[in-house]
Amino acid sequence: MSGKPIQEQFGQAIINSVAEFARKDLEDVATLSGTLFSHVTDSTLRATLAETLYGARWIYKLGLALLVKDEEQMAHVRAQLIDYGAVCEGLLVDLIAHSITRSHMTGARYKFKDVKKLQRPINWAVKDIQGQVTRQTFFWQIAVAEEENIISAPTIKRLDSLRDDRNTVHMAARTFKAYLGRSHAAFETLHKVITEAKAWKAANP
Repeated sequence: MSGKPIQEQFGQAIINSVAEFARKDLEDVATLSGTLFSHVTDSTLRATLAETLYGARWIYKLGLALLVKDEEQMAHVRAQLIDYGAVCEGLLVDLIAHSITRSHMTGARYKFKDVKKLQRPINWAVKDIQGQVTRQTFFWQIAVAEEENIISAPTIKRLDSLRDDRNTVHMAARTFKAYLGRSHAAFETLHKVITEAKAWKAANP
């Protein structure tokens, strides 16, 4: 019998149960890296994407375990939206960097920071193409992926919606109504991007 007070043993048992539930049915980082993100070229980016997605799913499961609602639920959903958006952004970085490196680009948007007016040229004569793509905005990455037909038009619309939600989270966190439906939609968007990214990479080695 443990020498710890019964209250402490009881509290630890509850914590262990919550943690066990939150981890149940979650693919670990290594599995995610080798399955969903197996197409990502850079190993560091691949690991980061897997870690970020695992963290987002952990937060989701933790919210279920704790039966969060109202302000607590909104906090959990906001965190998921930010992470799902970050993973989608990372996937676009990989795709665009690959396309530039392999000379697959056909449009003009990627040449400029301002993709609307095609102004402020970007210098692509650099060694770190991926780093250069990473420094561009999520808006830029979506616009370039759209022009290059890397991601389908319906999924581009979903990405724009996710980008808007993520920006709203940052700018007005106290008023943003982050309900579970938005989290589910963002998760579906993420999986659509993964599916299309894999298909495009396979067709454009």
